[in-house]
Amino acid sequence: MKSEKQILNFGKKLMKEEIRALSKAQRYLNINFAKAVNIINSTKGNIVFSGVGKSKLILEKTCGTFSSLGISSYVLDASQASHGSLGNLQKGDTLVVASNSGNTNELVTILKFAKKYKIKIIGISSNSKSHLYKSSDINIVYPKVKEIGDKNFKLVPTSSTTVLTSIGDALAVSVAKLRKFKIKTFGETHPSGSIGKSLTPIKDILITGKNIPFINDQAKFSKVLKTIASKRLGCAIVKNKNLKKISIVTDGDTSRAASKYKNFTDIKVKDFMTKNPKFIDEMTMVPDALGYMNKNRITVLLVKSKGKFKGLINIHKILEFLNK
Repeated sequence: MKSEKQILNFGKKLMKEEIRALSKAQRYLNINFAKAVNIINSTKGNIVFSGVGKSKLILEKTCGTFSSLGISSYVLDASQASHGSLGNLQKGDTLVVASNSGNTNELVTILKFAKKYKIKIIGISSNSKSHLYKSSDINIVYPKVKEIGDKNFKLVPTSSTTVLTSIGDALAVSVAKLRKFKIKTFGETHPSGSIGKSLTPIKDILITGKNIPFINDQAKFSKVLKTIASKRLGCAIVKNKNLKKISIVTDGDTSRAASKYKNFTDIKVKDFMTKNPKFIDEMTMVPDALGYMNKNRITVLLVKSKGKFKGLINIHKILEFLNK
């Protein structure tokens, strides 16, 4: 294998082998998967994951997925279990143990402890004759799959760990689905970074109260210019006497009015304002609000909640938030 094309083709071949392993595992999955999901969903305590070697590493990833979906979980280190860590395992928890062979010695202590205190055990393994299988309340058994590569790589966990990862993801998302998971939950568990920002509702960066320039619908052109300039938002909110109707006047509206009317200094804002401005709900995610602005070629949006005006947001505020 000398050329880059040969290397590329080899890589694609390896990925196909893993895809075949996943397809085989999917066909192998039975009703026990659903039973495991129901056990996890009804758990009042924590979901506790435990494994050894590569299985432990995969379960750490699975645990992270559970936690990010709002499902309380942690990883119990099997190698430290007999040195005090077992005390973390409590009644009401559910223990999820994964081992490709199902006969890993380090797991024996954990399994005995869980059985003694009647803690539910979900075993994930490729061996239906293993100690793990016999100790578990519910077993998710996946088929023995060929590790990718030639005979030199047959002992290197590759396809088998991919299968375990997939099972873990399927468990996490299935439980979250039963718990009616909403995207805002993911945002709450990822408050920092690009994920947190992309899942932030517009209400969290809303311009409200005294920061909004208000103006009466009878105000003249000069007053409009001063009001818009006062807050530097490129707009002002127009209200009538009884506050039942909210309109908006923007820099664009004033420019068009100056071109349209000869004596524009005498006209009132009600004559050139935008009478039916665009509204969005306060729970709209920030990137969605930006997309709506770009689609409609506007730079300001009014925000409402249950039909009531709550504030406004402009494109500069959104970009500042996303880029900081």
